[in-house]
Amino acid sequence: MKKWISLLLCLTLLLSLTACGTGDTVETTVIATAVPAQTEPTQAESAPEDGVYTVSTPDEFIDAIGSDRTIHVSGGTLDLSTARSYGKDTGNDKCAWEEEYDGYQLVIHDVKNLTITGDGKVATEIATQPRYAQVLYLRSCENVALSGFTAGHTPEAGSCVGGVVYLEGCTGVSIRDVGLYGCGVIGVHTQNCRDVTVANSDIYECSYQGVNFQDSTGIRVANCRFYDLGKKEDWGADAVFLLGNCSDVRVSDCEIYDNRVDSFISSTSVDQVVFRNNTFRDNELQGCALKTFGNFVTLDGNTFEGVIANWFADGCGAVDIDGNTITEDDLRGIGRDDMVPEETVEPTSVTVKNADEFLAAIAPNAEIIIDAKEIDLSTAKDYGGGPQKYYYWQDNFDGPGLIITGVKNLTIRSKDGKTKNHTVCAVPRYADVLYFSSCENLVLSGFTAGHTQEPGECTGGVLTFENCMNVTVNDCGMYGCGILGVNAANCTQITLRKCDIYECSYGGISMYGTTGIILQDCSFRDLGGNNIQLSGCSDVTVDGEALPGSYYNGR
Repeated sequence: MKKWISLLLCLTLLLSLTACGTGDTVETTVIATAVPAQTEPTQAESAPEDGVYTVSTPDEFIDAIGSDRTIHVSGGTLDLSTARSYGKDTGNDKCAWEEEYDGYQLVIHDVKNLTITGDGKVATEIATQPRYAQVLYLRSCENVALSGFTAGHTPEAGSCVGGVVYLEGCTGVSIRDVGLYGCGVIGVHTQNCRDVTVANSDIYECSYQGVNFQDSTGIRVANCRFYDLGKKEDWGADAVFLLGNCSDVRVSDCEIYDNRVDSFISSTSVDQVVFRNNTFRDNELQGCALKTFGNFVTLDGNTFEGVIANWFADGCGAVDIDGNTITEDDLRGIGRDDMVPEETVEPTSVTVKNADEFLAAIAPNAEIIIDAKEIDLSTAKDYGGGPQKYYYWQDNFDGPGLIITGVKNLTIRSKDGKTKNHTVCAVPRYADVLYFSSCENLVLSGFTAGHTQEPGECTGGVLTFENCMNVTVNDCGMYGCGILGVNAANCTQITLRKCDIYECSYGGISMYGTTGIILQDCSFRDLGGNNIQLSGCSDVTVDGEALPGSYYNGR
């Protein structure tokens, strides 16, 4: 009897333990299956194969922040201060909210190889509400590209303390084709940064400065527009350009207009700072134009339209490109009230039949109509001669190459639009056939370009664009022995439609640091390398499909 009782107790205990264990297992299973059902995975948890995160809300944007990726903000306004995590833990170790007087600012930190792009300055906006917060704050980041959007504060333009783009301890930052506006006090502010580029962007309605570069080196500002700075305050802005303890700074081809500022350029303890080919016009200057304490800045080819009462503060000055001191009398001589904008020049249309006529027709607001089977640039009378106003010859290993520079609103087309009936060519294998530098609003249409040599090895390309804006190539042929059909570097808005690229030694198209690329119905054949090569580009579309900024497409 005792044995049965003992056995019964053991069985009861065993069943009890088994039941407890089963209960735990079931409960755990229920919880594990319930969590995913309640919480959707974020984009950061599930990376797309192409590394491009398309976001439309501030929460998606925050989740997507990280290294080695592109964040594409699709249309509309992205107000960061409406994020669910605002002022709290973001859940992303690459960004955090930092408290300011009237709210919080999002700080992106310690990321590499990040691109943030939008659908264009009109279509996409990144904003924040607090006046004391920076809109986009990057700290200790490397190789970051910002393009294709507008950024600013949601309150009306006026006085505030926070800026728009703030870079702290960053290296290799590219800011292209963006709009940066107030009430932000500063459009772009760098602190202890290296290798920063701001290109083809609009900076406006800022209260203190357009840009402020501090303790930074390797800064490039090109083809930007600065306007309406300081207009919302009676006292105006401090300066368009403020620099302190900086070196190797280049500001070129910018327009500075309709601003109320104390000075255009204010600098302290700088080295190798050059302002080249900028236009200052229609500004209300309340102090002196140049406050250059310590080493002087270098001025080269700038235009000042309007009367300027004071050029320098006490102890300040400037030098020319050769290092010679520029006096106030020198600057008064280039300050003009009677300049006619180049855009007002009446357009001209010229039909050309040879190389000499072709070269003579190169000018702004011009249409060059090719009415010849072949225009061999190597046969020109001034081939390899001295520079002209809008072109020059660059010496190469086996002969000079044509460089067309500083031209706006130029069209080159064939008379009948039949590509195979009209060719622009060059003899030297080491020269590009048509090289365009710092040009704007170019249209090439209905002709073929290439080298007269048999297809094979060479180092010169066919069409090359450097620092150009708004380029359209329609129904053109590009052939070898040129190494590349189209080569572009640091350009904005390049469109190729119905182009035939063939027999080139290295590849079809190569573009670097270029934004706004559209390829439609182009053909590639008999090439010695990739059809398409992209590096550091943004906003790329091929036959309606978006491509990443770094891309290689094989033969």
